[in-house]
Amino acid sequence: MHTGCAGKCGAGRVHYSTQMGRAKARPLASALGDIRLPMGCNGVAIEREERFEMSGLSRRFPLLVQFEFHPASKAAAAAAEYLHEVLNADPAVPGLQIPTTFTPDDGSGEPPEPAVATEADRVLVVLLADDQLAVAARKSTKNGMTWGEYATQLRSLTEAAGHRFMPVQLTENAWPIDKRLDDTNFLRAWAIDGVEERHKFIARRLVHLLIRRLRPRPDNEDAPPATIFLSHTKMDLEHEPRVVKTLLSHLTASQPEKMWFDSGDISTGSRFAREIEQGVQDSALLAIVTDSYSSRSWCRKEVLLAKHYQRPVVIVDAVQERETRRFPYSGNTPVIRWKPNDAQGVVDLLLREVLRHAYAEESLKQRKHEGDLILPAGPELVTIVHYCKEEEQPVILYPDPPLGPEELEVLERTGVRVETPLQRHALKHDLRSRNLTVALSVSGAEDLGRYGLRTVHLDSILLDLSRYLLVAGVRLAYGGHLGSDGYTLRLADLVRDPIVEQLRGTSSTDQAVPELVTYLPWPMLASVRDEARLGPLVEMLRCDRPSDIDEAIDPSFVAAPDVEIPSDTALHRFAWSRGLTSMREHQTKELSARVVVGGKLGRPDTPYMGRMPGVLEEALLGIRAQRPVYLVGAFGGCARLVFDALDGIERVELTSAYHQALPHAPELKALYADRSVAWDEFENIAAELKACGISGLKNGLSVEENRELATSRSAERIVELILHGLQQCSQPAAAGGTE
Repeated sequence: MHTGCAGKCGAGRVHYSTQMGRAKARPLASALGDIRLPMGCNGVAIEREERFEMSGLSRRFPLLVQFEFHPASKAAAAAAEYLHEVLNADPAVPGLQIPTTFTPDDGSGEPPEPAVATEADRVLVVLLADDQLAVAARKSTKNGMTWGEYATQLRSLTEAAGHRFMPVQLTENAWPIDKRLDDTNFLRAWAIDGVEERHKFIARRLVHLLIRRLRPRPDNEDAPPATIFLSHTKMDLEHEPRVVKTLLSHLTASQPEKMWFDSGDISTGSRFAREIEQGVQDSALLAIVTDSYSSRSWCRKEVLLAKHYQRPVVIVDAVQERETRRFPYSGNTPVIRWKPNDAQGVVDLLLREVLRHAYAEESLKQRKHEGDLILPAGPELVTIVHYCKEEEQPVILYPDPPLGPEELEVLERTGVRVETPLQRHALKHDLRSRNLTVALSVSGAEDLGRYGLRTVHLDSILLDLSRYLLVAGVRLAYGGHLGSDGYTLRLADLVRDPIVEQLRGTSSTDQAVPELVTYLPWPMLASVRDEARLGPLVEMLRCDRPSDIDEAIDPSFVAAPDVEIPSDTALHRFAWSRGLTSMREHQTKELSARVVVGGKLGRPDTPYMGRMPGVLEEALLGIRAQRPVYLVGAFGGCARLVFDALDGIERVELTSAYHQALPHAPELKALYADRSVAWDEFENIAAELKACGISGLKNGLSVEENRELATSRSAERIVELILHGLQQCSQPAAAGGTE
């Protein structure tokens, strides 16, 4: 550990030793400063002047974590979900966003085909072994593979591909799972008391290994993953709460880091300033901000050095009474309040910031253009001001989300251009002049686990897709309830996001044009309060009662019901079916395109209220109307079901027998026949989709591009494909010229 500030300040560094790539810094003196042509919407081949490529976006993630465990283990699943949260912060703020997958689960309890993700440059396979897996490992299965064989093959596949295998022992009897793993060292998490502390222990080791994957040390694979430079003032060393000494004691006793302290690690006669600068260059700075910290020149210099060399910085707020003046350039960093019994929490936060820096940098490298300068953290005056006087100023590329308009307004005064991948995306795919309304068909999918995903993955992709579409100038449409667990309120929050407003060039004034249209089917209830809380940027369209429904059928079927109508009888379900179909037909007529993600399949324990699963009906109506339909199939559900049907793959979910188990299914079909309402058998729907085929999708994409859309989990790639298709299908009017 380095501890800095000569004489009156101290600096130290703890070796987690990682060489983090970064934009080349100046001396401090000057610094302190060939794809097939797709079919168009009318089935005509579209000629392109250029190949459709990734626009700087990689098809692969820099890093991915693959959690493997027995699907029946609630404890292992809880650990995996906790670790996912550690690696994925709130997407609305700068933070870690590392993709994860879980063990594919088809509900049979059988091990899936062993496989290591191929969509990332680096994969860490985390095996969460417990008693459930240990017992299952010894039992034969119908597919002939034991869970022990599954774990063993995972290790072999991981190592053969040059990735990393991290086995974790959650319970005392979970090692070694299989005799072929006797020589593998498992992380002994079971020895840690308490579930919460056990999870934190695993997360700590996980973060260590991920940093090593991004910043490898070929000479020593198990070298410490980072170097911590401890910046503090010596004036407060002996004053309560003695933060520095507590941290040093904790790190010395329990961490794998090499310690460095100025009193013993700077050689006699060495130039202190040079030693400190060299120490900061390859470190993560942990600034212990006490009452006198900002008054010490070397403490201030250490922060400036860290910002100049683009090092991760975390502020430990240990102010006891007050600061006369807080050093202004210590902002734009994570801050943690010092707690005497939580030294490990400080170290954990710093290591997550090191990981965030490393992942952001690798991700930005895939997106950079020639002449770009990468900043792993949000730009601020102190990190860009020295580029002001350059004749050819670089463009600063930093991680999403973009800074708010108030911060950007200040930075613009320097003349230096700063951008994020999302901003570039908005500029490249500007569809505002085309007046497009794109519907989102999204809901939970019962088979999400089959694809190694969870609801958090579906929620994340919805947020990402919606944001990208909004900033491209697309108006969104959605048909769903207004409950707190629905997507309508989340989308309403998104359209009010100042960053989205800024990138779209819109504002949330009362005169603003609504950016989200939500369709409310009859007889769904919504109060004036519900409508008001959506705000001016959301337009709620209440659909009329279908013409074949009236009070003669049931006295409760009034045109404007004020009492909820349940779907507890065949007749009530008939009313709901007609109302939902009418709403979806009305919506389809007004749409420019539809994006389909997930979608309930309709199992007996998760029944649907309409004639058929809602997302299936929405996709089917769009295809029949020859609207562009984009099937995002990697998240399972009806999106994957429709794509498989188009591809000629038979699915049980498109058979009448599958849906017969749902409540009132035979009676509902009889009601349709009695009232002469068309009834599509599921087998006929499957045949219709097979006849259409993937090539029959009028969405501007080739068959290959549609296949990629149906399998990709990258939000950026998914949206790039969708927007490319929309551009092909909605060319600007001839009078206005071409883009």
